Amino acid sequence: MISSLITQIDNDEIVLPAIQRDFVWNEDRIAKMFDSIMRGYPLGIALLWETYLNIKYREFNKDYQTDTKYAFKDNDSEKRLKLVLDGQQRLQSLYIALEGSLNGKRLFFDILSGKKSDDFKEVFYVFKFLTSNKVSELNQNTLEYRNSESEEDEEIDTDNTSIFIPIKEILNSSPEGRLHLKTKWKEDYNLTDKELLSVELNMQKLVHSISSDSNILKVSTIDENKSRDNKDRKTESDILEVFVRINRQGISLSRSDLIFSMLKLNWKESAEELPDFIKEMNDGNDLGIDTDFVIRSLFAVSDMGSKFDVDLLRKHSNIKKVKNNYERTCNAIRALVDFMADDLKILNSSLIGGNLNLIPIVYYLSYTPNNLVPNSEVAKLKKALYIFSFTKPFSRYGDSRIGKFIREELKPLSDEKNFAFPLDNSIWWANHWESYFNFDIRLLQRNRHLTLHLLQGMHGTKVKYKRNSPEIDHIFPKSTLQEKEYEQNQIDTIGNFWILAKTKNQNKSNKHPKVYFEDVDDSILKKALIDKEMFDFKQYKSFVSSREENILAKIKKNIDVKNTEIDYATIWETEDDTE
Repeated sequence: MISSLITQIDNDEIVLPAIQRDFVWNEDRIAKMFDSIMRGYPLGIALLWETYLNIKYREFNKDYQTDTKYAFKDNDSEKRLKLVLDGQQRLQSLYIALEGSLNGKRLFFDILSGKKSDDFKEVFYVFKFLTSNKVSELNQNTLEYRNSESEEDEEIDTDNTSIFIPIKEILNSSPEGRLHLKTKWKEDYNLTDKELLSVELNMQKLVHSISSDSNILKVSTIDENKSRDNKDRKTESDILEVFVRINRQGISLSRSDLIFSMLKLNWKESAEELPDFIKEMNDGNDLGIDTDFVIRSLFAVSDMGSKFDVDLLRKHSNIKKVKNNYERTCNAIRALVDFMADDLKILNSSLIGGNLNLIPIVYYLSYTPNNLVPNSEVAKLKKALYIFSFTKPFSRYGDSRIGKFIREELKPLSDEKNFAFPLDNSIWWANHWESYFNFDIRLLQRNRHLTLHLLQGMHGTKVKYKRNSPEIDHIFPKSTLQEKEYEQNQIDTIGNFWILAKTKNQNKSNKHPKVYFEDVDDSILKKALIDKEMFDFKQYKSFVSSREENILAKIKKNIDVKNTEIDYATIWETEDDTE
């Protein structure tokens, strides 16, 4: 029965293991679950594990807030615990709804709901999370409506009325108490006899579903009622395997979630350290340092590749590797974030084609002295990062390419304690994988965002107000060029794009450039290499050609790239050309 489970949760007898993910259900999903409960629909099976082991766990949250930071405990006293392996979201939702609150709002039940519909996908029984003020407002509106209808001697349209009552008020009342509630509501809201019958049936159904019906949510408990020292009791490794197999059958956990869960079980400190580190790394930038990125980096630095392979963490030796490399990996990521901000002036992962292009750099910084970029290698690393950002070699086939680059280029240098960064070989691999053999306008077109940000001196800084987010727009309007029968590749070319000034909106009205740019400061146009003397559709091709030539020259100068450094006439031979 649900009420029995809630009592055990409230007494900290049923708890959550550290391997469990965060709570993710929202108000609507919980409300729909209660509609299912009232309709007698089963919620499936919750899988628990009874154990006396000293294992890290956390209690359920009674009053849940979206920014809740979980506190973990150790079962030092080795008391009996039941840990939830499957069903956390349902149980946490039930606990919040029946005993607590969600972001300061409690669950209320519309006691007049329950009307049947031909569409069984519709909600029959209405539940809502509401504040005290909001529920008072809704019920007062209902009362005023019902009184006005009554005064006019018109039949009350019950489809337009709702009376929201705290779910706990019903469930915590005795049969006599519920009888008293029904009488009170009749007087307060002028309920009809038909409505009173509906209210009575709704209360009975709610109480029965939560307190008596054992078929709504079934429970299966591994090792239930076995003696403390029973040799048949499952170990942590057994339970980890159960957890992995359960979550592989569904889509409830991403691969990184699953790997993080496995880490937490075997390395308790990671449950608190990793979220704090990720929050630290994302302060003031949009580089997207998330759990995926950190785990890939940990795997790479531990010479386990960067692929999310759950099976790797079934070996205790690999867990040990990850733990031993955690500090230097985090320091390498810190150094990388600083390098991106201070030296490249890039603070947004979209400008570099995604943060997978940064994993090899994390590996490099993991073995340099103090995890810093040696002074002699700053220029090389800057160029390499720009080349990676334009060509995006690790954005596709990331798992295999990152592993190959690290194995063939960086690990040999690490083993030799050679701290030089392999710029030439980095350029070769980028050319080999992406077939860009020249630093030309075609390469700049591949990463339009980075090109224009470098051109106009922008860094991809995190914005607080969405409308301040930089937008890319056509200089000569797209629709007009289409009317003049220009090909799409002639329209959507880097020479016809710019990043809007903050005060400008996208040219959705297809204004002529002379009109559209008349209020843009000349200094902004000059920085963007926009020659307003060429704002003539007859000169469009010349405008684009001239501007692209100037853009290429300016970008090359800004990042100090010479043709001799990147241009390869022919691709070198390699033994293994596979991805």
